[in-house]
Amino acid sequence: MRKRDYIFKRIGAALIDLFLFALIIKIVEPFLFYEHSRNPANTDNNGYFFLVYYFVYLFQDILMNKTIGKHIFKLEMVFDNVQPNGYKKYIRIVIRRIFDLFELVCPFIYLLSIILTKKNQKLGDIIAKMIIKPKIIE
Repeated sequence: MRKRDYIFKRIGAALIDLFLFALIIKIVEPFLFYEHSRNPANTDNNGYFFLVYYFVYLFQDILMNKTIGKHIFKLEMVFDNVQPNGYKKYIRIVIRRIFDLFELVCPFIYLLSIILTKKNQKLGDIIAKMIIKPKIIE
């Protein structure tokens, strides 16, 4: 697969995942942000956005080993060296997701790291020693 095609698939998967997250936020918004909708001065519920974000992404990564966007574009998440067992696998997935907020605030971090790194890894992938690659169909 050419690098350009891979990058478009990776960005497309990220956009689908963001769209799905926006849809989920719209669905749960009346429940989580009820007090804020009644009184806009009440900003106590702002942390729920981040909790829902991490819950959605970690739920997909841990249970399905990839997000919906990666599933659609036939990409898979693999570990760099040795396949970790038990809790180490989940810790690496959580570490990978910690840097997503930086990439949401500044998408150029996401784009530049994928384009400039040798294995097309984002910042969280580099630190967690993971690679997203096209799924090989047997």
